[in-house]
Amino acid sequence: MENKCRQAIELYNMLSHGDRVIVGLSGGADSCALLHFLCSIREEYALSITAVHVNHRIRGEEAERDATFAEEFSKHLCVAFRLYTKNIPEIAAEQGRGLEECGREVRYRLFQEDAEKQGGKIATAHTLSDSVETVLFHIIRGCAVNGLKGIPPVRGNIIRPLILCERHEIEAYCRKHSIPYMTDSTNLNADYARNKIRLQILPLMRAINPSVDESISRLSASAREDDAFLDRLAAEISEEYLLTGSADRLFTEAPAVVSRALMHICREKCRITPEQKHISTMMDSLSRGAGSVNLPGNHFFRVRGKQLIFSNISKNCFPTSNSYEKWVIKNILGEIITPFGQKIKTTIIDKTIYNELIDKNNVNYDEKVFKNCLDYDKISHAVFRFRREGDCFSPAGRHCTKSLKKLFNEEKIPPGIRGELPLLESGGKIAWISLIGVSELFKVTETTAHVLYIEDFSFKEEFRND
Repeated sequence: MENKCRQAIELYNMLSHGDRVIVGLSGGADSCALLHFLCSIREEYALSITAVHVNHRIRGEEAERDATFAEEFSKHLCVAFRLYTKNIPEIAAEQGRGLEECGREVRYRLFQEDAEKQGGKIATAHTLSDSVETVLFHIIRGCAVNGLKGIPPVRGNIIRPLILCERHEIEAYCRKHSIPYMTDSTNLNADYARNKIRLQILPLMRAINPSVDESISRLSASAREDDAFLDRLAAEISEEYLLTGSADRLFTEAPAVVSRALMHICREKCRITPEQKHISTMMDSLSRGAGSVNLPGNHFFRVRGKQLIFSNISKNCFPTSNSYEKWVIKNILGEIITPFGQKIKTTIIDKTIYNELIDKNNVNYDEKVFKNCLDYDKISHAVFRFRREGDCFSPAGRHCTKSLKKLFNEEKIPPGIRGELPLLESGGKIAWISLIGVSELFKVTETTAHVLYIEDFSFKEEFRND
């Protein structure tokens, strides 16, 4: 066991000279062996060690016995000791959670609080056998690659020096050094899923392959490598989206990468961690190129074509059904973001620049200029807004006036996005509409001196053919 512990410490860079270490001491064989081993290298690494025991108030007198033993064992090794008592059954009942899950969360929170006070690391007594049981538990419940990784040797400031050791090796270490330890009676109850794996399933697997623990350990190591690779790809995609707004790679990458990227984007953009059901629905929206998902914390995710929109209802970043008419932007120059996250950029350009942009022989020719440029000198009391009941529009070059409903039908604009199309109103008349273009009344003419150029990033032309 000693050699494997040293190997783990060196391989995963667990300890440095002068480290402060909080050791989770349950009183069982694993944690007692861990504390004893760390004490054996205490001078070599100049370690400052504190043992922490948490009484969960689950096993009555047995729990009190373990707490007393942990304190006495720590004193025997000349190690500082701290005892915490938490009524886990009561806390779990209040939160509607399982005892094991609640106990683990409380335990780690207490370890972290102690570690933060001392600026130290947390050493837990997880072994290779624990990791193997965890992998099998995940497989039985159904898992992806992430569930095959087992228990990581290092996670943040948490280190696991016993992670390469099997349980029988730890018991042999305890016998060799005459280390006493307590036995948790619940570990012998096969009614618990993890105990059933330990007491019934693994012995059958070892009868087929005596080295099954090492085999599953290799599987976990491979899964960790694959998982790290997927994480790197997901980080690249999410960073690209967060920096540029481009979502193209989210529509082309493998699902496993995209789901991770979406998770990262939600954390960075919305400060939330969505559940798997939300990610699955978001993935479905991506595959269809349309759809919307309500996320925790009043956040909203929407897909339109290859455009992704993240909004927050409570912060008025996304309008409710009765708020379309309320959105009005009076300062029409510069960059404008609609409540749906769509972007419009407006600039005033000189007429000579406009002439260059519409010249097909010019390298700067832009076919969108005709419909997205207006006579700025005719603009007054202008606002950007969404459509309203009774709105009419006179498209440039068509010498007619139509209701927006009829116009949208003719232009084959999907009903689902019509209420989200930004438009520019000037002097009570509609001067421009996204995807439609400029009005006959505001188009650029020979007498125009200044041109309002609208760069429309809100929707793509492909929506006309949906």
